[in-house]
Parts: sequence; structure tokens; C-alpha cells
Amino acid sequence: MGNEVMENELNKVENEYNPVISVIIPVYNAEKYIMKCLETISNQSYWHLEIICVDDGSTDHSLELLELFSKKDDRIKIIRQKNSGPAAARNVALRHATGDFISFVDADDYLEYNAYEILINKIKENNIWDLVIFGGNVVGEPNDYISGVLTTQYSEHINCKPSEIIFREKAAKPFLWLHLIRRELLSSPTELFFDETMNLGEDQIFQFGYVPRAKNVLVLEDKLYNYRITKNASLMQLYSHRRIKKTEMHFEIIRKVVNEWKEMGYYDSNKDELWTWAVSFVYWTIIDFPVEYRKKYSQDFVDLLEKENHEGAYIILEYESAHYDEMREWTLNDYSEEKELARLVKKIEHENYEVQETLKSRAFKIGRILTPESKRLDLSAF
Repeated sequence: MGNEVMENELNKVENEYNPVISVIIPVYNAEKYIMKCLETISNQSYWHLEIICVDDGSTDHSLELLELFSKKDDRIKIIRQKNSGPAAARNVALRHATGDFISFVDADDYLEYNAYEILINKIKENNIWDLVIFGGNVVGEPNDYISGVLTTQYSEHINCKPSEIIFREKAAKPFLWLHLIRRELLSSPTELFFDETMNLGEDQIFQFGYVPRAKNVLVLEDKLYNYRITKNASLMQLYSHRRIKKTEMHFEIIRKVVNEWKEMGYYDSNKDELWTWAVSFVYWTIIDFPVEYRKKYSQDFVDLLEKENHEGAYIILEYESAHYDEMREWTLNDYSEEKELARLVKKIEHENYEVQETLKSRAFKIGRILTPESKRLDLSAF
């Protein structure tokens, strides 16, 4: 009798549905963080993983660390390629992936140890979910905006319309690694790959391809992913040339998404929501640009919007209409170097006034007395 019970239990385990997750990790000069990343994946409480690491021509010790770790875990596959960027690395991995679900992880990030068990248990409870979205934590430099995007709330979406999730679920984009994707979403009706011509925003274009295909979407509030923001990465956002490049790439993302949605048949019935998203996408990129740049990019956006909709009407939905009106006003502003110089002088004077008021304040003086001399701020510049 005991043998029969044991045999039945073994049969249950053998017949249990245990879908394989293909975990895709593009790796480029990530020697500082890759071991932590691999540790948290290799030690997942859910075992059925295919771990595909693509070394994208690293010049540090990343490849050696990958090879060392793969000796401890035969689920790890290493693919080597010359430096071609994250889009090409992910595409190579997708072509090698054999799992039932796809998960993307960045080499400097890491997962909670039970992340995939939680996700797969939800799939096992109800095997209808094409896409599972989950939350995460910011590690390193604090960022309130990103922390807000990574904070998700539980919801179930059945028989979704193409625009329902991509525009209304904040974690639907741009963070690819918050998604567990059923592999069929990337292959039917056509195969989807990352756009290798883009060196910024290729993940968001990819999401505009597969998220609208998902008929049934589950959003979990569990924080399963840890997203690392380094000080250097946050400082890079301050460099003006990078911000200009980012703005240009945002326009390219919009063009590509519009063209892709036209090809897939989503555009005509969803263009109002698409262009409303585009308003927000551009507005918050250029809001604090100097006036001449705001004018230029606002005009570029209006021209693009009217060019793509020359055959029919469009509506910017109410929640972004004020921003669109503001952008149209920016196109009418007369720019002159004298006006811009006066604006900058006024801004500097105001900031200098605030500094002087702080220096004169009682709280500052007390704080300075209590601060060791070696750590005091040098006031000679003020």
C-alpha cells in the first residue's frame, strides 16, 4: 500500500505542469554586478529555468565570470558576440530560447529568490495569462518617479483591447524586466524582435509590439525585481548632449510605433490614445529645455502629428490636452537671445538670493558651528 502511494506521488510530480522560463541576460562589462545577478537566478526556488547569457563583447572580466558560474549550473548557456548593443544581444538569445515563457533581466540587477515561483504559481492557478506584470524596488540612487512606476497594484484583465494595457497600466512600459511573457506572444501572428537600429528605447518599441497582443494580463503587487540605479547613470541625465539625443530618439520611437501599429492594424481604432501618450512622452522630455529647444521640438511634434493624420481627424484626450495646448503655444513664442539671456540672469539672481538667505539663516550658522572644521563648506565661493 505504501509503495502505491509513493508511486502515485511520483506520477503526480512527473505529470505536474512545470513550464520552462527562458531568462535572457545581455552582458556588457558587468563584472561588478553579474555574480549577484546570476546567484539570485541560479538559486531561484523554481528550478525549471533556461538561463541565456549573451556576452556582448565585454572588455572586462564578465565573460570569465560567466564561464566560472556556468560550471556550477548547467542550465546556464553562454553566447559570445562582438559588441553590437543590447537589442542585438537580446535577439540572439530569443532565437536560442526554448522556454514556455520569457523573462528579461539586466546584468546589474537581481531578483528576489522566490520571484519565478510566485509567477509560475499564478500561471498554474489559471493558465490563461499571456503576460504577467509585477513590481520592483530601486537599489542605489533614490528615484521617486521610478519607484512609483515599480509600485504595482493587483488587477486582472480578460479579453483586453490592444490599447487597454499599454496605455493604462503604468508598468506596461518602459521596463521590460517587470514582465513574464508567454512565448507565443513573440511569435504569433508574426515574430517580434528588437530593433537593432536603435541604441535607446528599443525595449519600449518591442513592448508596443507584444503588449497589445496579450488578451489576458495579470498584474501583481509583489516586488520581485531589484533595479539598480548608479550615481554615474543618474548624472548622465544631466548632460545636455545626452538629453538632446534622448529627445531625438523619442521622436524616432513615436515614428516607429505609429508605423508598426499601422502594419498590425491597431492604429485607426487606437490613434487618439496613441497620440495622447506621445504628447506626454515628448512634453515631459522638453519641459525644462531652454525656450528655443522647446519651440523647435514642439513644432517638430505638431508637424509629425499632422503628417501622420493628414487623412483623418484625431483627438488628444482630456488628460493630456492642456499639455498639448501648451506645446502649441511654445511653437508661437518669439525667441531672441536677449530674452533668453534675461531669463537666465533672472534665474541665476533668484538662486543666488536663495543661497544668500540660507547662509544668513540662524539654522545654517548653528549647523556650521556644530560641524567639524574639516567637513565645513568652503564659503569663499559665495
